[in-house]
Amino acid sequence: MAAHDLFEFNRLKLAQLGREMMLFAQFNSRTGYAALRMNHGDEAYQAIAIDNWMGASPVYTRRMQKAMRFSGDSSVETIFKGLQLECGFTHQYFDVRFAVQSPEQGRFWLKSCGALLETEPRGPDAVKTMCHDIEDPTFNATAVATNPRARMTAIHRPPRVPSDRVPHCEWLVHIDPEALPLAEPKSALAMSETKLACLFIERAHGSSSGGLEDYSGDMHERLHLEQFSQSALSVICRELAVQVHLLIAAMMRSVAEHYGETAALAVAEFQMAGSCWVMSERLCGWLGLSGSGIDDVIRVLEIHPAFQPREYWRLEVIRNDAESARLRVHDCPALQETEGCGWQAVLKAGMTEGLAGLVRGVSRRARVTACGEQGSLCWDICLDGADEEEPLAVQIAKGTVLYQTRLRDRVQLLQM
Repeated sequence: MAAHDLFEFNRLKLAQLGREMMLFAQFNSRTGYAALRMNHGDEAYQAIAIDNWMGASPVYTRRMQKAMRFSGDSSVETIFKGLQLECGFTHQYFDVRFAVQSPEQGRFWLKSCGALLETEPRGPDAVKTMCHDIEDPTFNATAVATNPRARMTAIHRPPRVPSDRVPHCEWLVHIDPEALPLAEPKSALAMSETKLACLFIERAHGSSSGGLEDYSGDMHERLHLEQFSQSALSVICRELAVQVHLLIAAMMRSVAEHYGETAALAVAEFQMAGSCWVMSERLCGWLGLSGSGIDDVIRVLEIHPAFQPREYWRLEVIRNDAESARLRVHDCPALQETEGCGWQAVLKAGMTEGLAGLVRGVSRRARVTACGEQGSLCWDICLDGADEEEPLAVQIAKGTVLYQTRLRDRVQLLQM
């Protein structure tokens, strides 16, 4: 599938796909951090999670600002627009509302936070780690991408008192012209040098009319992807895929710095195996597929965010017969990265559990084997395997509130 073939989908389907890509980033966090805890202990989670989001979010925030044409303004409204179009606030898994009071001040509040509902059963210490220790530096790192004098401070946040308090949290965002500017995180500076961070995504004209072509106009308190045009949504979907891979690479880079490259590959393979499986299941339903044949596997591979955007990944899938196909990754920016961070590093290392998870999420009988071509990334996919028990990474992904998320459409907004 070529990069612009996303235009085969209408506005509603692209809005749905964008939300699925946001969810995919959350699945990556659940499985990646689970592997981190299992391999290196609970204490590893906090430091890696902070590095993870601080490394990726300033980079993808600026990318989305440019792509949706609301860059160049360092106001609170610009900060909020960025938050509305990032996978850290996955639509519907997080119910976030925004209010701008002036160019220098505004607030946002979470009527519902899926991540909090995931974490509360683990007790108040786990909630404090996520909602205080991790959010304080990472929220400010996101704000710094727009204005180094911006600060995000909590009005109230969990642990919830009383236990059913709504909204779950509320934050003030303030720009103080007298404040000392915060420096760009070192991890973000490193990520900004990657080919992924510098990737150019072309905007093509859509075949259908209606919707916002960009987000240069007024900010909406609650943004829905259906408000955008087909052309804008194809860019948003690809930028969300960039966000996904920036987060993967930033996590692997942090794990490698703390525990070594072998440890980073192990965490990433587990992450890929669990999250790709459940995303393949979701995409099967989204595409209306039964998962019964090789054509369904090929179709999911063509659209799966693990191999998007196509400006970064260059895939070729050749159908052999009704039960088999050959997958090849050709030379592309993903394979040209100089740092060994990203799922391409897992594939280059000959580790196939992640790719196996992706295809088995379509058909439980799918099996992946390296095709033996020296110096190339090439695998044979055959539907001749046994229907074995789901691996631990998949069980973890499915044992979450996230897995139960059922996304709703905003069809009425298509009339805009």
